[in-house]
Amino acid sequence: MKKMFRMVVLLFTVSVFAVSCSDDNKELGPAGNSFDLGDGSDAYEIKEDMKLTYPNTYNLKGFVYVTDGATLTIEPGVIIKGDKNSKATLIIERGGKLIAEGTKDKPIVFTSAQAPGNRKPGDWGGLILLGRANNNKGEQTIEGGVRSSHGGNNDNDDSGILKYVRCEFAGIEYSTDNEINGITFGSVGSGTVVDYVQVSYSGDDSFEWFGGTVNCRHLVALRTWDDDFDTDNGYSGKLQYLVALRDPQTGDKSASNGFESDNCADASAIEPYTSCVFSNVSMFGPVVNPSSYNNEAGVKGSKTDARFQAAMHLRRNTQLRVFNSLFAAFPIGLIIENDKKSTTQSFATSGKLVVENCVFAGMVKNYQDAQYWSANTQLNPDDNGTFASGYFNREGGKNKAFTSVNELRLKGDPFSLTSFNMIPASDSPLASGADWSNSYVSTGFDKVSYIGAFAPTETVSDNWMSGWTNMDPQNTIY
Repeated sequence: MKKMFRMVVLLFTVSVFAVSCSDDNKELGPAGNSFDLGDGSDAYEIKEDMKLTYPNTYNLKGFVYVTDGATLTIEPGVIIKGDKNSKATLIIERGGKLIAEGTKDKPIVFTSAQAPGNRKPGDWGGLILLGRANNNKGEQTIEGGVRSSHGGNNDNDDSGILKYVRCEFAGIEYSTDNEINGITFGSVGSGTVVDYVQVSYSGDDSFEWFGGTVNCRHLVALRTWDDDFDTDNGYSGKLQYLVALRDPQTGDKSASNGFESDNCADASAIEPYTSCVFSNVSMFGPVVNPSSYNNEAGVKGSKTDARFQAAMHLRRNTQLRVFNSLFAAFPIGLIIENDKKSTTQSFATSGKLVVENCVFAGMVKNYQDAQYWSANTQLNPDDNGTFASGYFNREGGKNKAFTSVNELRLKGDPFSLTSFNMIPASDSPLASGADWSNSYVSTGFDKVSYIGAFAPTETVSDNWMSGWTNMDPQNTIY
């Protein structure tokens, strides 16, 4: 009863000051109004439709659940600040919806409530969307201490819209393998729209998918603590135009990856397999200069706990597929691992796992067949990546490896943490050569001519990242 009373009060307050009732009847409060969303507990519920309106700011407190049948709508330009003490987290449960549709000029921003200069990865929980699509473990409870389950048999399930959205300083590791990521998708269906979304300074993975079929475009992962893009439990969506840049000072103690992909944690050979398809990825790791790499402490000059691993760590029976993409500047380019008695390498040989028409550049080591030594961050000197090397360089694979990032001939500095430029020049090996002949990319993708996330004709001030992303959220006044 108390929770229902609080909700009614909040709805009434918002409606008086800020709710848009219709196109002809708007009541917007003056700029600067601030409202609490949640009461700091781990069980606050939104059971009726609610709208968060511009130009107001909302303070997310505790675990806030949008329950079955309710829709939370967020207007363009709205700022939502996550409370640190209560580990604020927004959870969209099965049957609930989040309509967060910003614009290029007015993105919706989820960020830390801490003051500029004091923000850190893991300041608040993050966003969790849960649906009724298939996964390979049936009904599951999501990680991170959240009560909610996900999974079902409706692959077309609709959890709403995430478009022109930024998520900053979220992601909490409660315990080993029990985390809330920047944005987590649990069995989210293909009826959901995910486009133009940036996750920055996540305290765990930037994006993680546990099963589901949702398709995603224009994703940015900046300065992630753990993995940039993590796929598990039979996720089978299609993803195009993804960007990631690592910070040499920020990495997880258990070895961070660009892609980390499992069929499931115990490597079971069960359907649906993790078989998501990626194309047009541009991913730059923390190794600016491979010759300066310190094998015992990660990247030379970095903190000793900044432990990095691979651009792609493919294991535990995954059937991930990636095409027309660029991976650069990691300690290892590709790991294809038969850990936990899996047959991941057999899937690669049979064409169920695919890395095709991709480019490596500036890696310390291009290939390895097992992860780091578990006791430290050293590359295994006895693992020459015989299988991964043979697979990447196979006849018909169309993959290429360059020793130096300079050979890519980019228009600017791809390693600048506040103004990176990954756009290829017109004479770059990335400027053309995309291949769409494989059946896995024959539908559901833009058939662009270039490799990586950016066309060679684009400029820093006029590409799909311009206008709505933020490369320096630490110093932004919200």
